[in-house]
Amino acid sequence: MGSKNKLKRFKENESFPNVFQPLREEVLKGLFPQKGNWAEVFGNDNPLVVELGCGKGEYTIGLARMHPEINYIGIDIKGARLWRGAKTALEESLENVIFIRSQ
Repeated sequence: MGSKNKLKRFKENESFPNVFQPLREEVLKGLFPQKGNWAEVFGNDNPLVVELGCGKGEYTIGLARMHPEINYIGIDIKGARLWRGAKTALEESLENVIFIRSQ
């Protein structure tokens, strides 16, 4: 993937309502505002599944499709990878999945 595409995807991630990109310091200090407030983020108190190292989110998206009664969080360090999962979730109106870019 060219660097122009990566930059475009990083910028687009910032506009996605289903992508959170806290600073590393925020996460380490426990200042990530969504921490512990997932019912508010998702708008329900359904069970929560977290996938670490989700890459492009294929597995996270697949599970979200199969189990709309469960909320999913995909976490990866690479924003360009997360872009694919976040974009797919928005295109398919999957409201039970979000993505976090963090270290």
